Amino acid sequence: TSMSAMPGVRHCVVRVSTALATNKTPTLRGEMQVGYGHWMYLDKDFNRAAFAAAAEDVRTLIRRVEISLAGPWGKPNTLPIAEHDRIGFNGIDRTCACSGYDLQNTAPCPPDCYSGGAYLNEACGSFRMDFRSGTPLESMYHSNAWWFDFTTRRRPYDKMVMLAMIALKHHLGNSVEMGSKGRWDIEWGAGYDGLLGRQAQRRPKGAVEIYEHVFPERAPVQNVLSKEGEGA
Repeated sequence: TSMSAMPGVRHCVVRVSTALATNKTPTLRGEMQVGYGHWMYLDKDFNRAAFAAAAEDVRTLIRRVEISLAGPWGKPNTLPIAEHDRIGFNGIDRTCACSGYDLQNTAPCPPDCYSGGAYLNEACGSFRMDFRSGTPLESMYHSNAWWFDFTTRRRPYDKMVMLAMIALKHHLGNSVEMGSKGRWDIEWGAGYDGLLGRQAQRRPKGAVEIYEHVFPERAPVQNVLSKEGEGA
């Protein structure tokens, strides 16, 4: 998520804890993550080709799944990004009256463009992993890994965040560690385990079921989360 304030979505801002300054392990408690969301550690020396393959999967998911998305800043009529060296998207901030295309997705909605009506805002913290400069933007470095925080507050694009994370785990494997304030069986839609040896019943239209529908050869998807639930 962005480390600076996004106009109009101030309640989604992440405050940087002193945990990073003192090399303590970041935690989802307190100031590190505001509201419901997900997080990810990515090894510094991750496989760039694997990331590119995951980005291609995200492009496929964006094309096939009916979730309203915008570019990373959430401005209307901006496009989500899924390229070999960057992935970026958000929900749509419909309170922003500036609807011109920003093909580079370089800036949030200008303050004078807001029309009011916060209930129209489907955006929150951006999903943004940008490695064009070699060093990822919108992240923090800790113990030989990059740390990303995606605070969604359960807005509609939250499901695409989960889908993107499943794709990244599939391709990057042990190079990435993930956590969520949601539960794998409930919010992620994996369902509860059935009888011994039987697959859990997927929750209809949950992220896991959608991913397995788009990529049936990868089913059943295993739990990608190392920590989950409100205490994660």
